[in-house]
Amino acid sequence: MTQNTGRPAGAIRLGIGGGGRLTGESAKDTRSTLARLAHYLRPYAGRLMLVAALVVAGTLMSLSGPILLGRAIDQHVIPRDLPGLGRTVLLMLAVYVGAGLAAVIQGFLMVGIGQHLVADIRANLFSHIQTLSMAYHDRHRVGDLMSRLSNDTEAINSVLSNGLIDFTTNILSLGGIMIAMFLLNWPLALAMSVLLPLMLYITTLVTRYSRRAFRNVQRNLGGLNAIMEENIAGIRAVKAFAREEAAIAKFREANAANRAAGIKADIITAALGPMFTTMSTITIAATALLGGWLALRGIVQVGVLATFVVYIMNFFRPMRGIAMVYNSLQSALAGAERIFEVLDAQPDVQDLPDAKPLRNIQGHVKFDHVTFSYEPGKPVLIDVSLEALPGQTIALVGPTGAGKTTIISLLSRFYDVDEGAIYIDGHDIRTVQQASLREQLGIVLQDTFLFSGTVMDNIRYGRLDATDEEVIAAAKLANADRFIRLLPEGYRTHVSEQGHNFSQGQRQLLAIARAILADPRILILDEATSSVDTRTEMHIQEALLRLMEGRTSFVIAHRLSTIRNADQVLVVNDHRIIERGTHEELLAQKGFYYDLYMSQFRRFEMVLAQS
Repeated sequence: MTQNTGRPAGAIRLGIGGGGRLTGESAKDTRSTLARLAHYLRPYAGRLMLVAALVVAGTLMSLSGPILLGRAIDQHVIPRDLPGLGRTVLLMLAVYVGAGLAAVIQGFLMVGIGQHLVADIRANLFSHIQTLSMAYHDRHRVGDLMSRLSNDTEAINSVLSNGLIDFTTNILSLGGIMIAMFLLNWPLALAMSVLLPLMLYITTLVTRYSRRAFRNVQRNLGGLNAIMEENIAGIRAVKAFAREEAAIAKFREANAANRAAGIKADIITAALGPMFTTMSTITIAATALLGGWLALRGIVQVGVLATFVVYIMNFFRPMRGIAMVYNSLQSALAGAERIFEVLDAQPDVQDLPDAKPLRNIQGHVKFDHVTFSYEPGKPVLIDVSLEALPGQTIALVGPTGAGKTTIISLLSRFYDVDEGAIYIDGHDIRTVQQASLREQLGIVLQDTFLFSGTVMDNIRYGRLDATDEEVIAAAKLANADRFIRLLPEGYRTHVSEQGHNFSQGQRQLLAIARAILADPRILILDEATSSVDTRTEMHIQEALLRLMEGRTSFVIAHRLSTIRNADQVLVVNDHRIIERGTHEELLAQKGFYYDLYMSQFRRFEMVLAQS
């Protein structure tokens, strides 16, 4: 049986998608991470080969420049051969222009490759996130996932668009310079290369710390984004509880941590410049001293010495560039690790290979001895059995955290049961396709979510192929048409982020219209009228009764009117169904439901009588 991921009871959230848990650790193997990134580059192999050819050609042309300079000095300047000098200068100009053109073309190609690759990764990451379990989304903050979709992918794009070419060019330049110097004069080249082990040691030491530093930067940036998203999205709650100072303090703490990580990474990066500049100056001075001594004795030509000086100046530039790009590469690899961490998360709730679509159901629902827990050893439901015949209305009542929402979460197969089974028309829901199962369900949540777009778009979310006339008919059935037509643009009125330009009651009316449009066989109402005033509720109840007619309905009851009309009332407490029956039968028993009714629901009856 599938083991469910941990989550505290009473904090369940409904949504769309399969289940899943994070199974992969953050990739620590650079080779493995690079191999996975290379997989995304396979479609662009042809363009990458062209880029590689341009890089090699451009590097060779750049390396030939100092050689031409030395030849110009030895063969044309000293002998005073002006025509020959002119030809050599023109050749040098052609070489450097060619190297520049190669750089422009390869940069243009790599920008396109980088943008396409990042778009592919983002598409895969976003699609994969949609398949992950509610437990995964409850454990991971939205801001952190957003950071992986934006900041981490952009770090990869930055390296691909610019850094990869620079890194490759610098490596080729270093190798080419060393070969050229040894071919020109090996004693002088050997003397200059004495400092090479020291440079390599410093570079290795710096990059070792930079990888750790940039990993911390990415991690802290994700946390900072999560805090910003959470507090901006929840600004109403922040202001309602006067928690602005607490929010600012929390942000400052996260911002300070991110700043400290950034400073550490930037200090490492900033230290490279002065180190390489100092080593370059010392090496050039030593080369000039030794080369000048050899030139005075006729062992080294002046042009060769000039070529060496240029090469040494160019030698430290790619060394510094490699270290700088390597830091960017660490940032990209840290981002790639975080992306692959999400992509490695596998859904717990998956369709079986032979899963069949669920179609044309009657709405017969049965829970057969269901036991479920979010955390091992902490059951939320224990041995729950219930049966709803087609067209019946089942009311779920009980104290907060008793497991009511968990029952409908399991029915929607957002999680799989630990023991027992759930059947719809005799089909174990684990044997049918999840998408087809949820197409049979109409869900109205207590916390209504509206998407960006128009009012028409939000109602049509229940059935995307619905016509405007069908949308309006659903709104009328939900008693939402009247207030919609009073809006500035009616059904074309735009919804602000999360629908904050509508009242809670209006948002729930739109959610009910959305469910009506979906025309489900099984209806789930999770405190659907909890935020609607009593008079509005009476109109909504009329619409809901029409909607529930002929459909199997599960209602997490908040107000008395729905419970009275229910065919069954299931009382959930201590993780079990402790009482069941009609409203009148349970009152007659004078048990838990009777006490609950007398303490909680009676006041609603008094309000209804006074209205």
